[in-house]
Amino acid sequence: MPIKQGEKNKKIKQQETKDNSIEGLLKQNLETMNELQEKVNKVYKYIKWQKAFFVIKLLIILIPLILSIIYLPAILQNFIAPYQELLGGVQDLGGGVDINSLLR
Repeated sequence: MPIKQGEKNKKIKQQETKDNSIEGLLKQNLETMNELQEKVNKVYKYIKWQKAFFVIKLLIILIPLILSIIYLPAILQNFIAPYQELLGGVQDLGGGVDINSLLR
């Protein structure tokens, strides 16, 4: 059974329309993917900076604490040394405070 020329043209036009719609959808999909990729890159940068600032904040807190644990006993010992004689007299009475045990 021969296919009429009109039916053949309709099928060709339908195929072209499908091809055009698929190309259009692919272009739209590509544009959307590019936009999403840009947004994802921004999110990754934001997360990276958040991690960096967290480390900086942690260092700002921990460094003074560590330095105070290392140097504060020696500084306090030098500061309290003039009062050792007074405290030593009270310690002889039995009611004194041992500064050395407090600093350790």
